[in-house]
Amino acid sequence: MSALPLESGFIYGPIFSRRLGLSLGLNLLPPRAKVCSFDCVYCHDGPTGIKTRAPQGVDFPAVARVLQAVESALRGQLHFAAITFSGNGEPTLHPNFADIAVGVHQLRDRLRPDVKLALFSNATTLGKGTVRAALTYFDLPIFKLDVGDAATLAKLNRPAPEVTLVDIVAGLKQVPHLILQSVLIDGAVANVSGDAYAVWLAALADVRPVQVQLYSTDYSTPESGVARVPPYALKHIAAEVAERTGANVGVYWVDGEWKTEKKRGDNERSS
Repeated sequence: MSALPLESGFIYGPIFSRRLGLSLGLNLLPPRAKVCSFDCVYCHDGPTGIKTRAPQGVDFPAVARVLQAVESALRGQLHFAAITFSGNGEPTLHPNFADIAVGVHQLRDRLRPDVKLALFSNATTLGKGTVRAALTYFDLPIFKLDVGDAATLAKLNRPAPEVTLVDIVAGLKQVPHLILQSVLIDGAVANVSGDAYAVWLAALADVRPVQVQLYSTDYSTPESGVARVPPYALKHIAAEVAERTGANVGVYWVDGEWKTEKKRGDNERSS
């Protein structure tokens, strides 16, 4: 499979999300350029062109132009239930991410207060106080955690040199009401069995999320050797995650989803 085309503008969609309903995408990265602190083996967008946690000399879109595009979408006739900060890589790498979050939040409150604001992030920038402070403007800040050990991180997420698992975990522990997303894969690189799976499960218990969203790759990926984990296996894993963490766990695949029963206990965070 060839890589999916990268977004060429600020706004894309709406697209249907099993978690969010109709979601309007917001791309804070340059057009047709993937800027990310990860280069995940399963990414459908293909290899990361600029891999760093501290981008320099990157032509990020101006705050005013992004907010103008969001305002136009909110005033338009398109129906959508959420605006999702995602796009061509890691959205929190934008140097003015916090300003954009504040601006979009204000526009949403004024024009369409029923629309949810969601963030999909790989959690590599949670060490920045400005990023953590901006999380209060999102209804659903969702962070990635696919691994529990540095060796699997290096093979599966293939981070920029300055990114460490220690920093990622420390950042996640500072997020109240933590929502995690994990992509589980098999094949040449796997996190679904053996030691890699055991330490990932332990890492989830350590960061104590209130919700976990499990996925695999429903389609072939640009990189060979990535194998899908079927829904029945993900459901079994979800039950184990719920037991270990006390979190609500959802499993998502093409045309389907499954969730553990609501289960809250000592692991619930408070802000």
